[in-house]
Amino acid sequence: MTKYLILLTLLVSSVLVAAPIYNVGTIDQRIVVNDYWRIVSPEKITTNNIATLDKSAWKQLKNKAILVNNNSKGNWFVIELFNNATSDKWLYFTLGNNPFITKAQLYTQKNKAAVSDASLILQNNNLRINHLYVPANSTLRLYLFVVSEENITLNVDLYDEASFIDLTSNKHFNSGLAIGGIIFLALVELLWFFATGLKSALLLTGYFIIRAMLLALLLGWNLYYLLPQMPELRGVALPLLTALASIFFLWFIIELFNLKHEDKKLARFIRYFCWLILLYMPLSLLFNVAQNITISILIYMLTTTLLVIIAYFLIKRKNRLGALLAFISLLQFIFMVIIIVSTIWFGVSFVEYHDILFYVAFWLNGLLISFLLSRQYFFEVQDKEIAQRLAVENAISSEKAQKELYNLQQENQEILEQHVQERTLELNIALQELEAANQELARKNTIDELTGLNNRRFYDQKILAEFRRSKRNLTPLSLVLIDIDHFKQVNDTYGHQAGDLCLQHLAKIIKENLKRSTDIGCRYGGEEFCLIIPDTDTLGAIELAENLRQKVSIANFEFEQQSIKITISCGVATYTQEDDASPEKLFAAADKALYKAKSNGRNQTWQFSLKDL
Repeated sequence: MTKYLILLTLLVSSVLVAAPIYNVGTIDQRIVVNDYWRIVSPEKITTNNIATLDKSAWKQLKNKAILVNNNSKGNWFVIELFNNATSDKWLYFTLGNNPFITKAQLYTQKNKAAVSDASLILQNNNLRINHLYVPANSTLRLYLFVVSEENITLNVDLYDEASFIDLTSNKHFNSGLAIGGIIFLALVELLWFFATGLKSALLLTGYFIIRAMLLALLLGWNLYYLLPQMPELRGVALPLLTALASIFFLWFIIELFNLKHEDKKLARFIRYFCWLILLYMPLSLLFNVAQNITISILIYMLTTTLLVIIAYFLIKRKNRLGALLAFISLLQFIFMVIIIVSTIWFGVSFVEYHDILFYVAFWLNGLLISFLLSRQYFFEVQDKEIAQRLAVENAISSEKAQKELYNLQQENQEILEQHVQERTLELNIALQELEAANQELARKNTIDELTGLNNRRFYDQKILAEFRRSKRNLTPLSLVLIDIDHFKQVNDTYGHQAGDLCLQHLAKIIKENLKRSTDIGCRYGGEEFCLIIPDTDTLGAIELAENLRQKVSIANFEFEQQSIKITISCGVATYTQEDDASPEKLFAAADKALYKAKSNGRNQTWQFSLKDL
């Protein structure tokens, strides 16, 4: 849809630019226009004495362009008309409008009659007019009084009725065509915004609307014409519209070329410049017409210069639209210079061509910006097609690579499975070996290396587990502490090797007397041993301890051909669901029983109750 809108815009723009600019009509040849005169000393002139002035007070002008000086007393000009026809004539007197004019008044004198007032009516075609009646074979003298803030030149023209109708109708047609065409461009951009959602299209819509209003202003439609009772509005619209057009266009450039991401410093500078223009807009009410026009031209020149800088930046970055933006900026600058120079240097002789310059300048600007957008759209479509083509090529390459990978996977599948099986088998073997090593390590960590019985660590773990099981199952749990009597004398007499042999021999007897798998023998430390006997009451534990004591007392331990006899003392304690009982208290009770056995002569077994603790 966007593509067709752009093509339609370019087509309509071409037709509008090619529209003919009609030539204006001329005065009836039977009306003789004498030369124009300027009154040399206007400060003494009034409507009462102007008709009595001698022609020596007049200065003949070379052409119909009259020079108006900045004089608070005003400027007086005289024009004589003579109708040599046999019929009365109606003429239109036109005075070119200028924002510097603060007052313009026309007076007429037929033959030698009194001077009468003839109002000049401000038209929307930038002219002040008066419909004059010239009787047959009579002279009509026109007195023009003009007050201006600046030195200006004005065009004075006379037209018969047919020529004036042609002039106004052609000018209205051309103006309406030009202004309406720019509004049409704004509507196209608005449709483009609704179709694509582009912020740049919406900004360009605002820019074209402001440009249409600015063109209407330059062609005569201004606030002073709409509100003639408010002369302070003269020249206010030009700086406001110029500032707004610059802001919209610069913001459009930021969005179009994505300067916020391409160059943040340049985008920030442009925004600051736009804010500066916005601050000037309310202040323009404080300036006079000449100052506002000068500032408007300065804003236009600065905006064009800034556009050239942006174009240089884009060209340096190898942006494809940079050169086109530079061309648009340069063309705007050239047209502005032509309009300004033509007004200052060539004066009013060139003014009647200003409308053509405005048409060409404004429409060429609109066409080029539309072309800028069309090129952007073309490049976007082109980039999209290239991206799609690359995506298709990548997809084909990816599919081909996937097929090759699939074939390679099929070829290597059997080899891979064989390797996986081998590695799995090796891993299982390694895990089994690791498990066996862990079990052996765990066993070694709980076995006393000298005696082969369980060590102190194992005892601490096992007594807590058996105590909880006994408490849970409401079964008795007995503990037997064993200590070798006078073990220090054995070490002192026979040596530590003999002592180790005694410990090993006692451990062997303990293992032989523990018949159940649940009965556990541990070396508690040094010459002390501990028996954990689950599901056994006090009598059973005492019986087991006594059997063990008797076997040790009758056994002989041989060491280096010497017979060594040893005895043991035993302490028994049993947990039978007493309150406040614990593994520590059970051990403490057995330890007290062992102490009694030792203190009462050794080689005997004693029992101590948990209740007595």
